Amino acid sequence: MDETEALRCIERRANAAKSLYIHGNSNDRHSTTPLAQGMKALRFIDIVLTKLVDIALVGLFGVMMGLAVLQVFLRYFFNGAIPWGDIAARSLVIWVGLLGAVLATRENKHFQIDVLTRFLSPRSKLWLQRVSNLFASVVCYFLGGAGITMLNIDSGNKTFLDLPVLVVEVIIPAGFYLMTIQFLLRAIAGPAGEEETSPGELPEAG
Repeated sequence: MDETEALRCIERRANAAKSLYIHGNSNDRHSTTPLAQGMKALRFIDIVLTKLVDIALVGLFGVMMGLAVLQVFLRYFFNGAIPWGDIAARSLVIWVGLLGAVLATRENKHFQIDVLTRFLSPRSKLWLQRVSNLFASVVCYFLGGAGITMLNIDSGNKTFLDLPVLVVEVIIPAGFYLMTIQFLLRAIAGPAGEEETSPGELPEAG
């Protein structure tokens, strides 16, 4: 490498370092804006809701499976079963299913029709996802309202262990409202786990 090429290499590195420094300072300034702080708050809400749903889902799924195995064991070996066991297991299926739907919404793994999105550019696809998430949040909101109406209709009924049927059915409006929040978060903040584009690496010396 001659002297001229070495000087050009040093100049390229200096320009790249300067660009990276300016980009980093710009990111620091943008990260303190109200919009950036609002996005951080949305991400925090998303993380908290996901953790709570995860804990509830794992716990309820374990209880449901344990109860189902216990019922089979009692029927096979003792020719009997817990009288309210089957009803409780079916009720837990509703809870597990709706909580699982909330997590599927969060991870963007729910059923989707992607015939149109295959022909769109990445930017157009992103905006279409935001619009569809917003529409889905509205649909889930009204389904949650329908769940509230069902709770009012069944408010006087009882289920296993003489518990109010509301104990079982409350997950229906709650699940749809949680999905409403998740769809809104996806519409505003983008898909979960979406990462910002990182600055380019320093060019290699020629």
